[in-house]
Amino acid sequence: MDGSRPSTSTEYQAGGRRPATLNVTAVLVFALVVWAVPAEAHHTKPHQEAVQAARAALVEKKDPQQVKRLLEGLWGEQPSDSETPYLLGVAHFLLYDPDKSLAMFEVCLANEARSGDSPQRLECLYWSGRASALKAALVWYYRESIFDGLVKSRRAIGAALDRYEQVLAKAPDHVGTMLSQAEYYMAAPYLPPMAYGDVAKARALVSRALVLEADNPRAHYLQARLDLYYNSRRDQARAGYARVRQLLERGIGGAEVVLLRRWVDFAQAEVAFLDQDYPAAIAYSDAYIRQVPDGAEGYALKGASLKFLGQDVAGEAQIKKAREFNPHVRRYREP
Repeated sequence: MDGSRPSTSTEYQAGGRRPATLNVTAVLVFALVVWAVPAEAHHTKPHQEAVQAARAALVEKKDPQQVKRLLEGLWGEQPSDSETPYLLGVAHFLLYDPDKSLAMFEVCLANEARSGDSPQRLECLYWSGRASALKAALVWYYRESIFDGLVKSRRAIGAALDRYEQVLAKAPDHVGTMLSQAEYYMAAPYLPPMAYGDVAKARALVSRALVLEADNPRAHYLQARLDLYYNSRRDQARAGYARVRQLLERGIGGAEVVLLRRWVDFAQAEVAFLDQDYPAAIAYSDAYIRQVPDGAEGYALKGASLKFLGQDVAGEAQIKKAREFNPHVRRYREP
């Protein structure tokens, strides 16, 4: 190649040079045929198989990493497809990567813009809200300053609430969205102080969700948190977390099982710590850390428990590790 532009007006053959003719009619017919093919027909068989496998990996195997392996190189090849970016968005959310998750949901929403209130669009709106809330949590959790954390977190929380309102306007009984709003109103160490405050609303939302879906593990998890932190009902909280674990063992919870497993391990660690059952608190903390190797709060709780058992050196090592992961990690009562 010499870098010069090739001629488009002639073609060369062994017999000499003649003007090239462009079959305009054929090109137009071809273009019309391609334009008339519905978007779903453009899906290649390998793409369809990859999407089916990714759906199974997410819902049945609860393996977001496998979803990424199956789809990350494919979604751009089918620009009109909504399910591929949706599945990838959920996978990134479950792997605590809200920015990538939000980007995927924006693609899904853009593709679903003409479909009105399709189930796919509502689910993309809902998970986009969840991803925005996660972004708010992480911005605050790893803040460099109080002011910066507040500004960025409040911006993301506002986006999340807007998405939730859009979903509930079209689907008033969307249980996932109710529970997401309940989380907003509940105190949480990973959200800024101005992000919540109406516990009565949280209770009402969780109660309504349980009426609609009696075996929803996330609803039982939030109810147990309400019992533990607001009602001083440790026995009920303990029973609630045990109920969540039973539901997860039965395979109930869909893709969210990935998160609930780690949440319930840490919640039971906290209950054991309050019960002064420090060996159990350490065991549950270890179960949490195995799932979240950089989970600062797990190391902090384990360290405090070790110190109560008289293992000061080991406890301090765990607490130091927790603060290396996050200087703002919660500091548990120590002896």
